[in-house]
Amino acid sequence: MSKAAELRSAFQLRAARGKKWGLSALVVATGLWLWLAYLLAVPYSLDGTHPCAALLFRELSPSEPCLQTRTWWQMLGLLAAALPMSIAGVGLYVAGSVSHSLCYHLQEVQYFEAHEASAGSR
Repeated sequence: MSKAAELRSAFQLRAARGKKWGLSALVVATGLWLWLAYLLAVPYSLDGTHPCAALLFRELSPSEPCLQTRTWWQMLGLLAAALPMSIAGVGLYVAGSVSHSLCYHLQEVQYFEAHEASAGSR
C-alpha cells in the first residue's frame, strides 16, 4: 500500500471516528434534553397525595401544596450538561462529515486528473 493510500485511509478513519463520537454525544444530549422536558412538562406530586400541574402548564399562582416546585438545581444541572453536549456533538459530527466529503472530493479530483493526463499522453 502506498504512503498516499495509507494517509487517505487514516484520514477517513479519523473522519469516521469523529462522526461516531459526535453521534454518540448527540444521543446522550438527546437523553438529557428529554429528561429535562419530562421534568418540565409532566405533572408531579410533592407529598404523594396532592397532584400538581406541570411547571410549564401551571397557573401563575399555584395552590398551596404546589408552591414548592421541583428542585431547580436538578433542571439547571440537566440544562448545563445538555447544552455543551449538544454543541460538542454537532461540532464533531459536522467536522467528521466535512472531512469525509473532502476526502471523497479529493479522490475524485485525483482520479480525473490522472484520467486526463493519461488521455492527453496518447
